[in-house]
Amino acid sequence: MFPEPANCPLCGSAAERIRSSQLRGFRYSCPSCGSFGIESAALVGLVAPASTRQDLARFRAYGHLPLIQRDKQGVRVGPGRV
Repeated sequence: MFPEPANCPLCGSAAERIRSSQLRGFRYSCPSCGSFGIESAALVGLVAPASTRQDLARFRAYGHLPLIQRDKQGVRVGPGRV
């Protein structure tokens, strides 16, 4: 799959995304937020907590691809499966 231009769902900057069946969504590369995965369900009406960008940086620092998911409590950031 080739990257396609898109706006970052977190900050709105020009970014690239690649559809990922392993993540059940997309992998974004944003110049402001960095690389992260996001499930398609989390994209619908995304209202991310203010700490999301710091959480993404923390998971990347530990060598993980951060993954944004939606669960019953809302949106959360965790280590990705890929």
